[in-house]
Amino acid sequence: MPASSEMLDIAIIGAAHPHVEYVLSEIAVRTDVRVVAVADHDPARRTELERRTKTPGYADPNALLDAHRVRAAAVFTEFGLRAPIVVELLRRGIFAIADKPMAVTLAQLALIEETLAGRNLLTLLLEKRFYPVTLALRSVIDSGQLGDIVSITATGPHKLVPSRRPAWMFEPSTYGGILADLTVHDIDLALWLTGYTSGTISGWISSTPAAGTTNFPALGRAILACDGGPEFAIEVDWIQPEASPRHGDYAMRISGTKGRADVLFAENRLLVETATRPGAKSTCPWAPRPPASSLIISPAARPCRLRPTRPCAPRVSQYLLRRARPTAENPCDGVNQWRAAARSVR
Repeated sequence: MPASSEMLDIAIIGAAHPHVEYVLSEIAVRTDVRVVAVADHDPARRTELERRTKTPGYADPNALLDAHRVRAAAVFTEFGLRAPIVVELLRRGIFAIADKPMAVTLAQLALIEETLAGRNLLTLLLEKRFYPVTLALRSVIDSGQLGDIVSITATGPHKLVPSRRPAWMFEPSTYGGILADLTVHDIDLALWLTGYTSGTISGWISSTPAAGTTNFPALGRAILACDGGPEFAIEVDWIQPEASPRHGDYAMRISGTKGRADVLFAENRLLVETATRPGAKSTCPWAPRPPASSLIISPAARPCRLRPTRPCAPRVSQYLLRRARPTAENPCDGVNQWRAAARSVR
């Protein structure tokens, strides 16, 4: 972390996904972090970034990096274009803040790992673990109320509305697949909540296309069996009904030997039932996202080894994650302690 009197200069590279708002909204209320330049190959997006940040814009990220000394850069380009930019940032010794997914092919992942070379220069935006309802769940699990965790089941439905989606989302080379895109947060939560660091993971992708598309899979599932521990089952889809008032009814069930917890993320609700107490619901008010500066400097991470199984379908997604458990004193710093890359196999 920089000293309170030190200004932290960062760049934003790409605005292909709305997640760029995470950084833009936080920077707007910070006095110790500033955007000094932006880049996007798309002229309209670049113009909007220039307007929002009041900084110069570049079509080529390398031109930006040549012209400005930045300590970190946040990458929100099309999914398939992120890995080469992350690699260049790492090559220059600049801290990379990557939106998920960071990579969409095995070759991209291997190049990132090789260039990183064990240095603390990379983090993935994993803000879901810091929602108040998630922190409440973490407290319940750590207290032992649920006993030994046996399984975690998560569902992540999303609205697609193809007419509102950019064309790059429907190209395999720039999108990368439903599992690489949508399972990242729940895989992260399952490992973070339980502390397991090794296991075997496999995936399945539906052959049924989402409504309004011809070859965009509607649904996918990932299964992670931890060594000597629980199994995680994560289902994600692009079939949330368009008339629903919510973009997605994300939910998670944690089953233990002494109790069960259900999280309804869209409603900020946590339901806990144990052998000695009936279900009790609590509603958690939303809190601000972690400060932007906490997304910059990353402490050391230790490896989490997940072995892919043999493909159980023509398409399989496999994940290789790096993790270190955050401190209880400052849970927001946990964002800094993860490095993750998704690799998609067709």
